[in-house]
Amino acid sequence: MKLLQGLFLVVLTAVLSVASLLTASAFRWAQELPDLASLDLLEFTATSQVFARDGSTLIGEIVPVMGEDRASIDRIPVSLEEVSPAALMAIVASEDDRFFAHFGFDIPGLLMATYLELLGPGGRGGSTITVQVVKNHFFRDIADERTLERKMKELMLAIELERRLTKAEILQRYINLVFWGGNLYGIRAAARAYFDKDPIELNLAEGLYLARLIPSPNRNHNDFVATRRSMRVVLDNMVSRDMISREMAERAWRYPLQPRGWSVQYDAEGNIVGEPVRTAETLNLSPSVRSELAPHALWTVRNSLIAQFGESRVFGAGGLRVYTTIDVQAQEAANLASLEGLVPDGAQLAIVGLNPQTGEILAMVGSKLRPGELPGEFNRAMSARRQPGSSFKPIVYATAIEQGGYTQARVIADESTAFPVRGQPPYTPENHDRTFQGRQTLRQHLNVSRNIPAVKLAEAVTPEAVVARARELGYQGLQPFLSVALGAFEVTPLQHASAIGAFANGGVHVEPHLITRVEDADGNVLWEAVPRETRVWTEQTAYTMLDMLYGGVNDPGAFGGRARIDGRWIGGKTGTTNDSRDIWFVGLTPGLAAAVWIGYDDNRPIPSRIPGLEGERATVNSARHPVWIWRNFVERTLRGTPAGRRFEPPPGITFNSVNLISGALDPGGVRMAFVGGSEVGSSPLSFDPINITVAIDRRTGVRATATTPREFIEWSQISPSEIGRFAATP
Repeated sequence: MKLLQGLFLVVLTAVLSVASLLTASAFRWAQELPDLASLDLLEFTATSQVFARDGSTLIGEIVPVMGEDRASIDRIPVSLEEVSPAALMAIVASEDDRFFAHFGFDIPGLLMATYLELLGPGGRGGSTITVQVVKNHFFRDIADERTLERKMKELMLAIELERRLTKAEILQRYINLVFWGGNLYGIRAAARAYFDKDPIELNLAEGLYLARLIPSPNRNHNDFVATRRSMRVVLDNMVSRDMISREMAERAWRYPLQPRGWSVQYDAEGNIVGEPVRTAETLNLSPSVRSELAPHALWTVRNSLIAQFGESRVFGAGGLRVYTTIDVQAQEAANLASLEGLVPDGAQLAIVGLNPQTGEILAMVGSKLRPGELPGEFNRAMSARRQPGSSFKPIVYATAIEQGGYTQARVIADESTAFPVRGQPPYTPENHDRTFQGRQTLRQHLNVSRNIPAVKLAEAVTPEAVVARARELGYQGLQPFLSVALGAFEVTPLQHASAIGAFANGGVHVEPHLITRVEDADGNVLWEAVPRETRVWTEQTAYTMLDMLYGGVNDPGAFGGRARIDGRWIGGKTGTTNDSRDIWFVGLTPGLAAAVWIGYDDNRPIPSRIPGLEGERATVNSARHPVWIWRNFVERTLRGTPAGRRFEPPPGITFNSVNLISGALDPGGVRMAFVGGSEVGSSPLSFDPINITVAIDRRTGVRATATTPREFIEWSQISPSEIGRFAATP
């Protein structure tokens, strides 16, 4: 008897000691719990969605990268209404069939887990859905550790979570937090990866398969037979608990389930026939950016968002909804133009198109697309800085028309010229063919891209004036040297297309932009585009340049002739740099300005021919391959839009028919636009085509600069050899 009393006291003492220890530990653990206020939000990393300019077409997603290893996390939060009831029922039945009956913890499961933790080998989890929400949110870094302390903390938080949220709210957080293998988090990512479906489209069999992956997604997906067996157990349990009928269970079992990566044969009863076969098809695991339509645009959006808001805002709070300017038809046209475009082996290209009236970027391709190859992250349309060459000449001509009073019928000489440069040897540019064509109109010189006349114009109005206008158009890094007239500086295709586009917007340059609006997951507007507008040219100068660019495509022998599209107003300019390291075409049509660049990333010269091709397609130059690609892009972009649109002349514009060579009135010549009072024969000056016309500041007697007020400028004709007499003293 005394022995029994002694044993009882020992046991009682041990129990009380353990109880005391657990009580003390519980009080300490309670003090260490995370801030419970965050339970109301349960924010988590989430994929951001990017939409086209129509506001509804999803063109891509930006997957967050988190942690030191910069691993991507594919998660798009969904509401319960966006998931099929069958899939929700399967998840609850598989993971926590007493979910709607308990208050955050399942006592039998918890007791067994505690017993195994203290006295057994461990390895069993008694986690409810509520506990899993807590674990995946607060304890994700130690989720695989099984300690009594962690389990007790999870239990405390689970009870509090049940107090604060409804069962539906807890279940919604669960389906968005669950890890489903690879970099897949949440049911939307899982449904797309395993079945290429949205969650609302999942049937009972598919939902149950996803549910049985949850305990160990990668292992269970790799063992289809075992996972299939476990599905049968859950289906039977659902029938016994009156969650579904036997008929529904059998129908789900007979469904020919084919998760991605598996090819499985079934008999009429739903049993597997033979061995399931692994296919070469892999899960749709996401890189940090995914878009089949516009990957380069998505990379640009991703980088812009991070720069604007920081990673925590971009990838937290349930993801962002980003509305872009991308036009689906235009982007598809750009993709096809890049795929079909002929370029020398190893060469790259860039295509960009925008609306010059709004600055909206409608399409961009940042590399030569090739079948079966994923494009790289580098977006040459926005980031490759290359020399524009002769395609910059329209800016020089516009400056001469605006500040120098030149007209497109003005005749100057294309001849060997040594341009004096203070403190340096004379600058002696050559033409691309190393010949000279003599006296012709400015329009004809631009049509066939003669270099000497462009440099003469830059000298006449001063390189400083050209650079000042160019900077207003968004060009960067220009220096006021005569070589600027030939595009001897670097520019991106986007900057170039945007600058040329100002001619199509009445002389107003609108800052290009890709994003129109950014919203958070609740629809609150975080940012909205307000593009900057700058008047660079008068309406009359802008229209005159449109007319000259139209000639660059439609006049006889113009280098841009291959860009013509039946029934469309098309204007543009070719461009080639020294040693043909870059070839360009920039062009305009109502509602669209576009640029195409071709070159090598290492800046080596482009070969003059493409081996294996015959005829004109084998010869590589700026009048061929970039023009063909541009035409392909624009023609497809314009399909379905009204033909016959033209640019309307502003007040003060008149027209004459003029001989392209002599500049004289000619009824059989080319119809040219003029600012009123500058038509052929109306000028009070009799210009000598051999000399050049320079702007003189009559206050100082030396050459005017870009800052000289217009009322102090007078124009004088001098021989090129006299230019030094009028240079300003440094």
